[in-house]
Amino acid sequence: MDKKTAEILLNVNHYDSPIDAYEDQLFKIRNYIFMHPVIPIVYKSKQKKIYQLEEAISHFGIAEKEPHKLELLPITGQHLLEKFVCYETNRSRIKTSLSQTLNAKNIAMGIDLLIDNLLKWSEELIHIDTSVAKQVPLSKELDVLTAHQLFKKHKTEMLDDYDDQLISEFKRIQTLASSMKN
Repeated sequence: MDKKTAEILLNVNHYDSPIDAYEDQLFKIRNYIFMHPVIPIVYKSKQKKIYQLEEAISHFGIAEKEPHKLELLPITGQHLLEKFVCYETNRSRIKTSLSQTLNAKNIAMGIDLLIDNLLKWSEELIHIDTSVAKQVPLSKELDVLTAHQLFKKHKTEMLDDYDDQLISEFKRIQTLASSMKN
């Protein structure tokens, strides 16, 4: 990429400086991640855009430091409720890290971690039959508090079957995970 292409990609004509243009675009991508569920193919396209922006800003003499490495906690527990809490704890830690620094490398790492976390969660769900699940849009994630309450109800009442909403969410997660394997 040459400097002219970098200027076009960053849209520098609409900002006071290239760094303002760069930060605004990173901010928009980071906000997208905060506000939308993990859909690996969409997140990977956002990540590709981040790498292009990082390359573009380098033409203006700006280089970013490597972010602090964040490790996913293992998804463990006797019941799916505990495993779900681990999954959500990982998501929260990743998003907290993303909120602390507006940095392309940090956002790219966060995307990788969010996708890895989703894949690890999907592995915990492979034994659940979702063949009768009501299909929901991949972008329609079950609310965290609702999911937590449904898991809690299943555990405390020792129900044999999961709530239909959870089954649909499991199907959504399994579908997203399988899309990464294809």
